[in-house]
Amino acid sequence: MPERTLTMPGSTDQFVLTERPAPTLTDRYRPLPDGMDHTLLTVVPAHQVSTGDVVAAFFTNGPGTRYAEHVPDAFTAHPHPLGTCPEQCEDLHTYGVTADRYLCLDPADDREDCVIVFRATPVAIIPADIAASFPPLETVPLLPDLFTLDDGEHGPYEAQPVSRVWGPWQPISVSRATAEQIAADLPHTHAGRHLSCHWLHDSLLIASDPHLRTAPGRPGHLIQPDADGRYRIGGLWAWQEWSTPPCPDCSTDTEPVDVEGERVWRCTAADCTRRTYGTGDPDDDDDLPPYTETDPDGATIVYHGTGEIDIETTAELAAQGGPDEDDQDAE
Repeated sequence: MPERTLTMPGSTDQFVLTERPAPTLTDRYRPLPDGMDHTLLTVVPAHQVSTGDVVAAFFTNGPGTRYAEHVPDAFTAHPHPLGTCPEQCEDLHTYGVTADRYLCLDPADDREDCVIVFRATPVAIIPADIAASFPPLETVPLLPDLFTLDDGEHGPYEAQPVSRVWGPWQPISVSRATAEQIAADLPHTHAGRHLSCHWLHDSLLIASDPHLRTAPGRPGHLIQPDADGRYRIGGLWAWQEWSTPPCPDCSTDTEPVDVEGERVWRCTAADCTRRTYGTGDPDDDDDLPPYTETDPDGATIVYHGTGEIDIETTAELAAQGGPDEDDQDAE
């Protein structure tokens, strides 16, 4: 669907609303219930948001044309004055953030902190009376959280969403397939360099070097599936929340691509072709496999693994593929 441009009373800015992005590894946007889309959105200042309105997006800074920044988890608003809930609101209130300038659109829960904004902040909402004609937001399953080992070199591993007070040494809940992938990867990671994994029917045994065991004689950490067939794995290393590495050239988010069986990260900026291994060491990128692409005119362009054009090889191919001199003379 096309973009929609709206105005807001009292503001000369233009507010551009776009479709909600589909969830990917890099864009963790939880879908809205069927039928809810950006054609139902309106723009109001935060102090006019009412209980039951669905908050779907905020906007880039103004003045002028301001673009929607979608909320990863759209939420049903429960606005209240700052400092009237026992969570983050109260903490900020003690530091001089006052209710005459700010308000809380939704109090903290198990997963999210309080949503605190300036009272004049433009907010894209689906009004409560319209939202009431759709299934509740909670009917759409939460997207799995993504975790990794060794700064993203292994994973990501999908897990049930964790609470906002979850710590990296606590377990995550994963499917059997994900548990098998973790078991296969772990011995090859820095985190699991002293560990080994063994399947005993439906149970996963993660055993450590006998010299490192804190409980003498203990065979290891035995993880059995719960009633839903899921495995709670943790306590033996620090989990890391998974994110894509930034582009080394322009710091834009990257996206994963597989090249010759290797995981490579490609910049998502329209004017940047950079690829990287994402290790943070630029020397590692020297080993990225080269690749070729065909431009709209049918010419073959050869790239170094990092995404820079291999000018010499590309020129050689162009010379080999051009018309020969006899054809030129005949013309």
